[in-house]
Amino acid sequence: MKATIFHGSCAALVAGSCLLPIQVCAEDQNEKRSMELVEVTGRAVPTRGLSLDSENGAASRLGTRIMDLPASVSIVSKDAIAVKGDFSALSAVTRATGFASSASPGNGGSSTSVRGFNGHGSVVNTYDGTRLYVGAGTVSFPADTWTVERIEVLRGPGSVINGVGAIGATVNYVPKKPRFEPIRNEVAVTFGSFDLQRYAVGSGGQLDENFAYRLDAVYHTTDGYVDRADEERRAVTGALLWSVSDDLQLTLSVDWADTDAAPYWGTPLVGGEVPNNIRENNYNVRDGLVEYEDTWPRLRVDWQINEMVRLRSDTYYLDADRHWRNAESYTYVEATGQVDREFYLEILHEQEQIGTRNDLLFNFNAAGMDSRVSVGMEINQIDFSHINNSPYSGLTSVDLRNPDPGTWAEGVVDETTPDYDTDTLQYAVFVDGVLEVNENWQLAAGIRYDEIDYERDDRARSNGQAAGNIDTDFSGTSWRLGAVYKPNQDSSLYVQYSTAVDAIQSLLTATNPDLDLADGEQWEVGFKQQLLDGQLQYTVALYDITKSDLISADPGGVQRQIGEQSSRGVEFELYWRPLEVLSVELNMALVDPEYDEFVSRGSDFSGNTPRGVPEETANLWLTWQPLAAWSIAGGARYVGERFLNDANTARLPDYTVYDATLQWQASESLNFALRGKNLSDTDDFVLAPYGDQWILGDGRSVEVGVNFAF
Repeated sequence: MKATIFHGSCAALVAGSCLLPIQVCAEDQNEKRSMELVEVTGRAVPTRGLSLDSENGAASRLGTRIMDLPASVSIVSKDAIAVKGDFSALSAVTRATGFASSASPGNGGSSTSVRGFNGHGSVVNTYDGTRLYVGAGTVSFPADTWTVERIEVLRGPGSVINGVGAIGATVNYVPKKPRFEPIRNEVAVTFGSFDLQRYAVGSGGQLDENFAYRLDAVYHTTDGYVDRADEERRAVTGALLWSVSDDLQLTLSVDWADTDAAPYWGTPLVGGEVPNNIRENNYNVRDGLVEYEDTWPRLRVDWQINEMVRLRSDTYYLDADRHWRNAESYTYVEATGQVDREFYLEILHEQEQIGTRNDLLFNFNAAGMDSRVSVGMEINQIDFSHINNSPYSGLTSVDLRNPDPGTWAEGVVDETTPDYDTDTLQYAVFVDGVLEVNENWQLAAGIRYDEIDYERDDRARSNGQAAGNIDTDFSGTSWRLGAVYKPNQDSSLYVQYSTAVDAIQSLLTATNPDLDLADGEQWEVGFKQQLLDGQLQYTVALYDITKSDLISADPGGVQRQIGEQSSRGVEFELYWRPLEVLSVELNMALVDPEYDEFVSRGSDFSGNTPRGVPEETANLWLTWQPLAAWSIAGGARYVGERFLNDANTARLPDYTVYDATLQWQASESLNFALRGKNLSDTDDFVLAPYGDQWILGDGRSVEVGVNFAF
């Protein structure tokens, strides 16, 4: 019944947002063809540095520039991604302020921590403004940064824009899009260490006065730093823009990605560390696999109804398939010198999401004050199937130094069969607005209500699992208020209060119908400024976040939603160009995260630091252009220590990774690049723990790339 109602609603929304404006504008289109083409030129807003004059869709859909937003926001541009050679979404976003990796193959290789909160439950990913709902902890889209125009980041609660689960941050990946510009083509080829081979092509521009297109494709393969950690990914994105009239544009886009990720689940510890002589060993089985495939078609309607009202509609469909087959747990046994391998698992996810987001943007004058208000609604239907061989038994042993991988079937005991299916219907209504009181003061406010109807059917299985059913619902309201004071157009002081709703359990795989959503709130003050005609730009922010209604045991040992977690910190970003040939980019974040109240399994962890969260992060990047055609760039990424458990008795080491790039612009169209990564080959470069093993970052590597545009 829910699916029938949902599909009927989608049909009505699409009809209302697409067919009606096309009919209304049919006569305008005929008239347009008889008119002369008028070319309008203007000064493009530069996106260098901190992009303070640019918009950020992760924080607002009101067309507000970053300087005027009462929030901590930033942009990672495609140029910055290309110079550093950040081919994966994870490597690109972890250069943003306060971000650190907590990635493993079990979460799609994309999990991060920021502002004291960790994982996909608190750091939301969106693609082209559309929420990617997390199935069993996994998000792996976008597969490659070649298809990405920029990455928009909002630090702090973003539930007013993106709904449940955005207390730590929101990351919006914006794909390359069609534009009415001369057609431009691009080819990029890269070769490097670990047998890296990368081939990418792109093309886009204007076909005629009514149509523009964009097409990008990339093939990336590498043997990996660790033995048998081969990775191969293919991604293709295409979009067609139809300018029906001056006021109406339709964009049809299709993104596809197929990834064979590295079947590497970490390296076992020996005496609490990873010895150098086993760093490149892979203890997984020979035929281990981690596979993701995503298809993402969508239709966007942008209709300027009149001078005051604009309709924006996005209708989309996501098909995501996941397949894991590995031995994932490795424990070194000192008495035997062997590594015991357990957790022989096979898991498959089949996920479909169909949804639509529509809003009316009102731009008007209220009592002499310019105002913009967005009023809209969002609906998503997500069907999720989980297939596995739980309880993941099996045991084999291999030599620590020379592991014979064997095959997956050698350790398997249980058959892979359907486990459970879920049906999630999410819908929301929202209002977001900004009021320019005068040239110095600006007020912002927003509110959103989310309702989630959830059904789960557990299958009866041979492992003893009985058939069962869950039918429940979750709901939550989030809102924010902010004020910006601008003494001039290049400075802004802001304050904001925002709330968030977070899921205690996945919205697609929940097992406890009695658990409600957690509540979060944040106070933040900040200052943004650009001086010397943009040659010096900086931002600073101070915040305090509290997340309540976490699961914790009461004095009688009963688990209840009475726990609390908080964090407070300061963030700093800087872009400085002291000389015409020299630029400096720096960001730093200090955070003090804490469990205010958390009791689990008889242990009181109140006052401890949450696991997997670094208290210090920093990124530095210097660029020097001694000659017109040559540039040298380099920098460092620093991540502080992270606790491995809630008891705070074990830690991951802090690490600093150094990278450098030498570029030669041989001609206007031809560019060569030589890149070195992890130049110091640090042993402490650990992305995340996985049980009792560590997932190591890549060792020292070198890449040579060529880019030809025509």
